[in-house]
Amino acid sequence: MTHEPRTLAQDPAPDSRPRSRRRALLLLLALLLLIVTATLLWIFDGPSSDNGADKPGEGTSPRAELARAAALLRDAPALHYTGTMGITGAQGGEDPRVDLIVSNPADALGTLGLPGRPALDYVGIDGKSFLHGKAEAWQSVGMAEKSKVLAENPSMVQPGMFFSQDLGTFLAPPALAKTVRAEDVPDEKITVGRPVTVDDHTCTPIRADDMTICLSDEKKENGARSVDRISFSGGTVVLDIATMSRPEVEKFSTDFRSKLTLIRISVDPRVKVTTQILRDYEGTCAPTACVFTARVTVTYLGSTSEPDASKAVAVTYSWAIDRDGARVELDPDCAGALLIKPGESEDLSCTATGPSVGSGANSGQYHGAIHTADRALTPKEYERLTAKAADNSEKVAALSRSLDT
Repeated sequence: MTHEPRTLAQDPAPDSRPRSRRRALLLLLALLLLIVTATLLWIFDGPSSDNGADKPGEGTSPRAELARAAALLRDAPALHYTGTMGITGAQGGEDPRVDLIVSNPADALGTLGLPGRPALDYVGIDGKSFLHGKAEAWQSVGMAEKSKVLAENPSMVQPGMFFSQDLGTFLAPPALAKTVRAEDVPDEKITVGRPVTVDDHTCTPIRADDMTICLSDEKKENGARSVDRISFSGGTVVLDIATMSRPEVEKFSTDFRSKLTLIRISVDPRVKVTTQILRDYEGTCAPTACVFTARVTVTYLGSTSEPDASKAVAVTYSWAIDRDGARVELDPDCAGALLIKPGESEDLSCTATGPSVGSGANSGQYHGAIHTADRALTPKEYERLTAKAADNSEKVAALSRSLDT
């Protein structure tokens, strides 16, 4: 029987089979490692999302959620705030409630007061705040001693009198957006809590150091969530936040312009105006005319180191003079306004002219009084603020129109 010789191609090398088995084993191990790695990434990072619309902590970082919410706030025409803000000296141990609308340029309009008590009307513009209300309303917020005086005119209140910051400036949408971004808070101090109920829906609280920002569970087109509530440590500041429709924004602009006229006659509680009659007549003087004089002095009640301590104060004045009980004609300079710096005084005079009397008749008895009041704003300052309010209204209107697009 004849056997043909075997060639190299017909008879593989003795060690080729072990190498093939090792290669297959290495490929299998690599595949298993890839599967395990992908599984671990899915477990710890969560499923991926193109629009970042997952809940905080599920596929996106809390900081990214805050950044998207801040972007949503930045161009809001106006925001509606309701809630509580603590005031030192408020009666009954309760925190006053605020109902406030703040526009994008920081114009503010609303009310401040304790439940069941008369509220103070609030107007804010250009970093200045003005409050007006009944004496009882002032008493409830810890201003009992000055309540009667404060109730006479709208009062310009300074940061620190009730709140550490001006409300309009602090709560304007761009300013709130900066607060919500929490740029100064380290990542390790930003945590996510369990959803809570706010009104008729739920929101997810994100704690950033000493504040808690609750993001609505309702998703916008880009995955951003509205800020439903913001609160700060201690619980004295808890504000619910609502976005506003275009008709609501337009109504706010109309209401704000109508309320702005109140600040024209506002006073500054840090300023005191005293008037001393220098010459009065409780009997006869000239047959047809009498001259009255008075001295008006301005005193600054705040710290002399404050910038406003040397600022001229606008003072309005008006005389009222009668003869034998009947009002008499007064010179044009018997009413007007002037600027007086704190610590200084001004003498004012007024000539009253009565009807002529016959020879030998009683010339009549003159009585005079002068009413003075400080004004928190000079006429020039008031004109500047009304012009600014008009410019702000145009900006709000432009932002409001974008709500329809």
